[in-house]
Amino acid sequence: MSQPVTELQDRREDPDVSRSVVRQLRMIIRTLQGHSHVIERACGISAAQLWALWELHRSPGLKVSDLARRLSVHASTISNLLDKLEQGGLVERQRRERDQRIVRIYVTPVGAALLERAPAAPQGELNRALEAMDVDERVALDRALGVLIAHMGAAEPQAGMQPVGRSS
Repeated sequence: MSQPVTELQDRREDPDVSRSVVRQLRMIIRTLQGHSHVIERACGISAAQLWALWELHRSPGLKVSDLARRLSVHASTISNLLDKLEQGGLVERQRRERDQRIVRIYVTPVGAALLERAPAAPQGELNRALEAMDVDERVALDRALGVLIAHMGAAEPQAGMQPVGRSS
């Protein structure tokens, strides 16, 4: 006499589960890309640049390393991103402390005006969606994605430190 098959066991053997995961990952990526295109058309800057502006507006005077950490990007990525924002007159870097190596970043009036008419950055939308999840769900998702990446043999660990789409 055979044991009853639980729903979980049934789903483990279902090849449609893998296809469902692929479709869902595509939906996430396409949603982020679509929102990024809307931002670029509306604001003339990348979604990553807009996210940086939002973070700087929320916390004026952030250090470069703090901004990189908030955006989960590498220091060189944030430096290039800030170069472009500064060239556009949207932010300014200031060295006000005795240690001139410490750079603080501020949104300019031009940057603030852009933020008044800008939509939310897609990465911010993703972060809000993740924060809306139960902590156990986020932990399970984090573990599952880690396992998926390991099975893919991701050879570029720094890829996770670059924003989706145009980074700077």
